[in-house]
Amino acid sequence: MHELVAEVHSSKEIAEALVISVRTVERHRATLLQKLGLRGRLGLIRHAIRAGLIEP
Repeated sequence: MHELVAEVHSSKEIAEALVISVRTVERHRATLLQKLGLRGRLGLIRHAIRAGLIEP
């Protein structure tokens, strides 16, 4: 899921890819932001690049 979030897919696209609800995606995204101490999608993208999860 980290890769899908970091690659700037919409919550709906992620939910469809993982066969889960949009609300579940949003909860997971909020949890990631909180645990990593980040703010917003851009923060997640930057973190994913630094962690080597995705390439710029």
